[in-house]
Amino acid sequence: MSLSFILVEPARAANVGAAARAIKTMGFDELILVNSEQHLADEAAWVAHGAGDILANIRVVSTLADLRSEFDLIIGSTARERGRPRTYLSPDELKQHLLGYQGGKIALVFGRESSGLSNDELELCDLYTYVPLAQDYPSLNLAQAVMVYSYALSDVKHQIGLQQDAAPDAQLQALKHKAEQLLSRLEIQQGDKLGPWLLDGVSQLQERDCKLAHQLLSDLLKKLS
Repeated sequence: MSLSFILVEPARAANVGAAARAIKTMGFDELILVNSEQHLADEAAWVAHGAGDILANIRVVSTLADLRSEFDLIIGSTARERGRPRTYLSPDELKQHLLGYQGGKIALVFGRESSGLSNDELELCDLYTYVPLAQDYPSLNLAQAVMVYSYALSDVKHQIGLQQDAAPDAQLQALKHKAEQLLSRLEIQQGDKLGPWLLDGVSQLQERDCKLAHQLLSDLLKKLS
């Protein structure tokens, strides 16, 4: 398993440098930027303080959609109140969920300092996470959020594979596609709560439940054909 951190259109070089420092401190090594070159600014290097190798190896892509096919699981970090209902995992809950994975490429995505992730970008994600706060304001800034998750997930990569009951990433993606087919056959409207609930739940299934869900959805699709 590998875990990459993705920053979507960061506007402040200091945040990029602090994010690089945070992930290196906690043992991670891949930082990807979407539509931003703030890592090239001198301020990023000053703040990174010892994480120059992370900055030097940063990869820049045009859109988050460009990365969809590269990762088996994309996790979007956001506030809880964002349009359609979703299942949100706290950093600790996310850690426990990822401990069940045997392999695959995972990305944790952070949105813009001013507005977070767009609705279209959230639709590209498989799971959603947020940091519970004691009060709504002040909220965490981008660099602080990266530090919280870097710390919370720091031992995940060392323990991956110890639990053997996680569903393979390819199997989960196939099941998610089958669930989307069923929703289409049932003509579930985009704003209906059933669709997000089903797709979010599929992304969290363990191996045994994933196999049973495949069988159930296959049988339902046959009945509807």
